[in-house]
Amino acid sequence: MTEVVTTTKEAALAARISEAMALSGVVGDGHAAQQYLGQLPYPTTRLERWKYTRVARLLDFEPQSLPETDPPGQILPGFNAHRLVFTAGKFTAGTVVDEGKDGLFIGPVSAALERYPERVGALAKSGFKSSEWFAAMQASAPQDGACILIPEGHRSDQPILIHHHMPAGARAAQPGHLIQVGHGATAEVVLWSDSPAGACGLMNGSLDASVGDAADLTLEIVQDEAGKGHHIGHHHFTQGKDSQLTVRTATARAHWLRNDLQITQGGTGANSTFHGCYLPNGEQFVDHHTRIDHAHPDGQSDELYKGLAADAATAVFNGKIMVHKDAQRIEAYQSNANLLLGERASVFTKPELEIYADDVRCSHGCTTGQFNREALFYLRSRGMTETAAHNLLVQAFLAEVLDGFRPMIRDHVHAVYAERLGWT
Repeated sequence: MTEVVTTTKEAALAARISEAMALSGVVGDGHAAQQYLGQLPYPTTRLERWKYTRVARLLDFEPQSLPETDPPGQILPGFNAHRLVFTAGKFTAGTVVDEGKDGLFIGPVSAALERYPERVGALAKSGFKSSEWFAAMQASAPQDGACILIPEGHRSDQPILIHHHMPAGARAAQPGHLIQVGHGATAEVVLWSDSPAGACGLMNGSLDASVGDAADLTLEIVQDEAGKGHHIGHHHFTQGKDSQLTVRTATARAHWLRNDLQITQGGTGANSTFHGCYLPNGEQFVDHHTRIDHAHPDGQSDELYKGLAADAATAVFNGKIMVHKDAQRIEAYQSNANLLLGERASVFTKPELEIYADDVRCSHGCTTGQFNREALFYLRSRGMTETAAHNLLVQAFLAEVLDGFRPMIRDHVHAVYAERLGWT
């Protein structure tokens, strides 16, 4: 790799974040990733993957120390789940489940590293840290996160809720979550991140998940972050033979957010579903980058992202399907649909296919438009107010994605969208 000379501002930012992480508690050894910080360029709009994603402002970010705080209030109070709570990368609430060396483990990464370092060490397979500056930054000074180890054949009796809270102020957090679902096992996980109106920090997190042969993982990601914070997420998944992976992402609220999702189908007959929805308004920015690698035959994938951009907001979607040589009989579908709700709103979408096999069935497409005037007129003519008509059309547009979530999450996201756009 050609070494890239790091500017003073980049080096200073890395030093400030590393110092903040050291004060609040680094989990694990990040020395292997530190070398990349000096070799990778800081992202600019000259890089294709960051063409519309501006992070120059973050060069002046100065994280504040985190005072001792109580755990945040409970989210989804009626939801029966095993809960783990983290505040700015620190484990603050939850009960550890530990059934022994080869058994079920649910708890913080810090506890798993102390008890089962060999099980945890084999999980972090993401290549982000060698290709992206912020991923290298996270891996060089990682904080605590959830560690979920599901043994072979285990069927979870209840879902697992990971709640990561960013408190008010200019805080920095670099949590790292790890999930391993063993052969023939199943797991349902909810990853929820939130922050109050006074938050203006940096959330730079990662998630590495391994889904074993004939295993099934369902992950629901909810991002409900008020304030002026920046959120960068690096999500990496590997799948075994005949495995099932379902990832649903709902960006309910975000000032500036980038989700990077990569899936590698590492066995024949793997099936991947990844759906998402987003609604930036004001001058907010939301960016979703996805990539799925079909590396073995007989795999399937279904990708659907739907978004709305209001006022002067910006939404970005870049999705890539990669079908490798000899990965025959692949069925892969990708779709991105957007509605513009403001004259100054912008959407940049780029679906991609790269295929090196000749017996495949793949398609991709994108649409960007405005509300159907005939549909609005029809609803108004039936006695609906303009507000009610807009609300109904938004719900219908997003239903294909949101109806896949469990009802409590779907209803919460609906309520947030309606409140933000004044369509209550």
